[in-house]
Amino acid sequence: MTTPMNGPLNGIKVLDLTTVFMGPQCTQILAEYGADVIKLEAPEGDIMRRIPPARHENMGPLFMLANRGKRSIVLDIKTAAGRAATLKLAAQCDVLVYNLRPQAMARLGLSYADLTAINPNIIYVGAFGYGQDGPYAAHPAYDDLIQAAAGLAALPNRVTGAEPRYVPCAIVDRTVGLAAVNAVTTALFHRERTGQGQAIEVPM
Repeated sequence: MTTPMNGPLNGIKVLDLTTVFMGPQCTQILAEYGADVIKLEAPEGDIMRRIPPARHENMGPLFMLANRGKRSIVLDIKTAAGRAATLKLAAQCDVLVYNLRPQAMARLGLSYADLTAINPNIIYVGAFGYGQDGPYAAHPAYDDLIQAAAGLAALPNRVTGAEPRYVPCAIVDRTVGLAAVNAVTTALFHRERTGQGQAIEVPM
């Protein structure tokens, strides 16, 4: 028997189209707040499944950490049937969180316009590398690239004269994941007041 989740987001349904760490951490926290999170994985699975150490194959510890408390479904959104199933799920959800580049979502037929055609009040949250109004809009990004671009890796040199180095954890993923949680919860509050959904960008 499944025990219903309690919390301030009880009754909110989230479709999770994220991989690696930043997006999954965001949706995992939403699940801890009581949301019903449905994680959609490609047939090959989230790459984080394969990062060791792991007692069982495809059950890496960071994957387990960032995806606990969620339901899971396997769909190939690159196929017509997979896209149709994704849209059917999205029509029933309050929130969709993705971390593909927006251009890729548009090519897949999963843009904000595509989603609002079936669910006008959906909250559509993109958590990705760069803002879409700048010169790096189409570029992919990972934690270490953003640490370098933001100057974080250079801080040891500026403070102590040591060689530049990365912070030895995924600090950008963790920080921006929390920013995405804030974006989702405030957008839900806005919708509660106005009835309006919206598209939100949370660039790293």
